[in-house]
Amino acid sequence: MTTLSQYDPPQANDLLTALPQFPSDVGGAVFAEPWEAQAFALAVQLSGQGHFTWSEWAAALAHELKAAVDRGEPDDGSRYYHHWLAALERLVTENGLTNTAALLKRKEAWADAYWHTPHGKPVELLDRRTDLSPFEKSPMRQFTRADGVTKRIRIQDGHLFVCKGCCCGRTDKGFPALPLEEFKSQWKKRGIRRRFHLTVSGCLGPCALANVVLIQFHGQTIWLHSINSADDVHSIEIAR
Repeated sequence: MTTLSQYDPPQANDLLTALPQFPSDVGGAVFAEPWEAQAFALAVQLSGQGHFTWSEWAAALAHELKAAVDRGEPDDGSRYYHHWLAALERLVTENGLTNTAALLKRKEAWADAYWHTPHGKPVELLDRRTDLSPFEKSPMRQFTRADGVTKRIRIQDGHLFVCKGCCCGRTDKGFPALPLEEFKSQWKKRGIRRRFHLTVSGCLGPCALANVVLIQFHGQTIWLHSINSADDVHSIEIAR
């Protein structure tokens, strides 16, 4: 547990009586995690700087606590600072100190930094680290499967589709051979196997231009055709 005096100015204790359901003991505020104390200190500081009054802050916090009760959340105090943080985010956006998009971007940056940080090491924002490989820099997102299980999945830089359908590679139909093994070899040799998915697909079309390749890279789509030899595969460049 952390006490208020370790993080906040002495006069902050005088503000506690205005707060609804505030978790405290005889020594002042009590925090279960450091981030709770930091969120408390930030609210005190922003109010002290005149961005909102303490009565406005107390009202915003009371609103969040009531909303939680209305949603049926247990009123046991375990999520008090989650509601504190929600109230703080609402006030700073309403007062023009930041905006919702900026808050979301920063949350994603910290979450991504957490998932890229080895256990036991301090978490730092990725843009402060210079030793990351392109694979490590790629973002991670949380997805929920059909069975309800959540998974963290790394979002790759791109996807390489190599057509092997009704015409591509079909020498029996008079089309050039498909250098599929060279695609697989280059995918490994270039060190992009952890940045790019490689899929040998069905027909991509147009068949008259076999052999067809589709590259999706950073939201862009690139179509290539007549990739008939190892030299053709070598000539495909993917930016790092």
